[in-house]
Amino acid sequence: MDRASYLDSLRGDADDLLTAASGHLDADVPTCPGWTLERLVGHVGRVYRRTASWVAGDGSRELPRAPEGAVVVDWARAGLDELLAALDKAGEPEPGATVATWAGDQPAIFWPRRMAVETAVHRWDAETAVGDARPVGTDLALDGVDELFAVIVPWRGAQELADEAAGRTMHLHATDVPSDEAGQGEWLVTIGPEGLAVEHVHAKGDVAVRGTASDLLLLLYNRVPAERCDVFGDAMLLERWRTTVRV
Repeated sequence: MDRASYLDSLRGDADDLLTAASGHLDADVPTCPGWTLERLVGHVGRVYRRTASWVAGDGSRELPRAPEGAVVVDWARAGLDELLAALDKAGEPEPGATVATWAGDQPAIFWPRRMAVETAVHRWDAETAVGDARPVGTDLALDGVDELFAVIVPWRGAQELADEAAGRTMHLHATDVPSDEAGQGEWLVTIGPEGLAVEHVHAKGDVAVRGTASDLLLLLYNRVPAERCDVFGDAMLLERWRTTVRV
């Protein structure tokens, strides 16, 4: 996906998230234990403002607390507007450009992709809280899995996972990607003592997981149970992932 596609996804999923939450702010969010939709919307609004400050070069500025009650929806929407304005001001990056992030310097596409994935997952959370949730778009879900392995996992439980399962492998296969696209929609994840090694390749792992790109992303984000996908081999390895990697 390119920058424009990420921003389109961000806008659309943010609007759907806030629409789903409006009028249901006291509803519990089963995929975010202990949260109501009011808290979820407040979290998203703060994430947008924090990201806007990173994009603007002031990632350390103090942020306001989310307001309580129905006004939090408009507050979050204003945060989205602030984020989009910051990204628009930053403009198209030069080839090879990097940006400052909480994960160190990253390719300039980092923030549009991060916000698109973050919003899609939380849109799914919000829709789940009030009814049926629409899957994450296939292209964005594929990108989200790549981002999870490359950026998120090193910050969320990678060392504990390595301590428990070093040398073990996990193969993921997205069933809604054309089979003639060799290696696309497939990941062989090797858990090493110093992190994960990830290859886009068709191979056998100690555990194999097959499902749509959306279901694979949501599984890795601990949003859906393993039964949502087809699991073959060492199911306990997948369970170990789910209990050590917290996202």
